[in-house]
Amino acid sequence: MTIKKALDLGKIALKDVAQRPAFEAEILLSHFLKMDRVGLILNSQKEISPNILSLYIKALKNRKKHFPIEYITKKVSFYSEEFYINQRALIPRPETELLIDEVLKNVEIEKKYNIAEIGTGSGVISIILALKLKNSNFFATDISKDALEVAKKNIEKFKLTDKIVLKNCSYIDCLEEKIDILVSNPPYISNSFNLEKNVLYEPHNALFGGEKGDEILKKIIDIAIEKKVKLLACEMGYDQRESISKYCEEKGLKPKFYKDFAGFDRGFVIKIGGEDEDFKMG
Repeated sequence: MTIKKALDLGKIALKDVAQRPAFEAEILLSHFLKMDRVGLILNSQKEISPNILSLYIKALKNRKKHFPIEYITKKVSFYSEEFYINQRALIPRPETELLIDEVLKNVEIEKKYNIAEIGTGSGVISIILALKLKNSNFFATDISKDALEVAKKNIEKFKLTDKIVLKNCSYIDCLEEKIDILVSNPPYISNSFNLEKNVLYEPHNALFGGEKGDEILKKIIDIAIEKKVKLLACEMGYDQRESISKYCEEKGLKPKFYKDFAGFDRGFVIKIGGEDEDFKMG
């Protein structure tokens, strides 16, 4: 079978599961042929070896079952970088890039901070922040040892093993260091929420945040207050602004909310303590 015929086959096979079936077929075939998408076009009449064709067809069958394409290729793009990913960690979403942007808006880039991330998963948030905030120290925690293995691989890829300390624990219970900035994209989906088929393959402990979904977010706010963290930045569910606002009001805090690409509330930043000059709070 030629590359062109394989792509046509993939487009038909994925028409009911992918928004862009032709594009996903190209991604899968590129992955197995180790050839970029331009190469697929230039070599469209080239025959595919039986071994590669077998792998490609198997991948199409898995994708038809809504298995995420990122888990098939073991790659995910985030903040214009390519990261390793597998089923042991949550697939990073584009809207989480906004969480990083919010942190960067509110700090002095050249200053040195102790930054902790709760629930690091694949490590992408801490890694991008470490690349941007070169003078800061990072502590990334997760309760999942499996997820930390994925994060470790990504940290090694970006040569940040001397900048990011990985810790296996709940929240930041294992950290003795004074933390200036706390950041998290925690589980915030309610336990009763019906997930989309492709999301069912992702680790549930990285998705569900309790009966209402905001329980872990509130716990993180409490930790930030207790540890006298100067700045807290969290992603949240689109419908959780009211509950987070009320909880923060009870604690004497004033969160600044931000929206995602679709215009939905997606997260918040809170200045909790520290001198005014420590943060820009843009």
